[in-house]
Amino acid sequence: MAHAAIWGLVSDVHGNLDALARALALLQGAGATRLAFLGDYLGRGDSDACVDRIKQVADVAVVGNRDLDWQDRVSAETRAWVLSLPRSACTNGLLLAHGDARLTPPLSTSQINRSFARTWTEMDRVNARVFAFGHSHHARIWRKADAVSLEALEQDCVGMLDPYRYIVNVGTTGLPFPGKGGPSVALVDFDHMRIRQLALDRE
Repeated sequence: MAHAAIWGLVSDVHGNLDALARALALLQGAGATRLAFLGDYLGRGDSDACVDRIKQVADVAVVGNRDLDWQDRVSAETRAWVLSLPRSACTNGLLLAHGDARLTPPLSTSQINRSFARTWTEMDRVNARVFAFGHSHHARIWRKADAVSLEALEQDCVGMLDPYRYIVNVGTTGLPFPGKGGPSVALVDFDHMRIRQLALDRE
């Protein structure tokens, strides 16, 4: 499978424009050549400005549950954009969803305790090497060699090895939860076959 991209991944901005700016700068500095956004752009803060910025730079974006919940609290243009987004997307071996079970049951946090069995089936169907999601605000990386197995990886930088497929929770850019780690973004580097979790400075 040929890939020619270094993907920067951003999830759960929640209207935090300053954090979004820091995330984009961090990913640019880390060598990202394409940008994917995994939902929950809206929230307390400046949702409209966040969406304006994301629209300028996104190569792909999917909708999150907060975007649907908050659609009446933003401008008509922002509302139209978030409602136009798909629930999932797959491009060049990278499968993306927000992670809410109401939006994409097989591609959600509900699959963590089920060894991502349904996720594996969907990854196989679309020929994805990596599945990335957010929603829980808890950045983690797993790998699977088959539908049954699941291995949690503790490293912040993981090399992609055959025959594994990889599952990445990007964490949150704009709204860290107590006990789930600080704000973060992720890099899926198909040029060097590695995945990196990148901590985002709060200031």
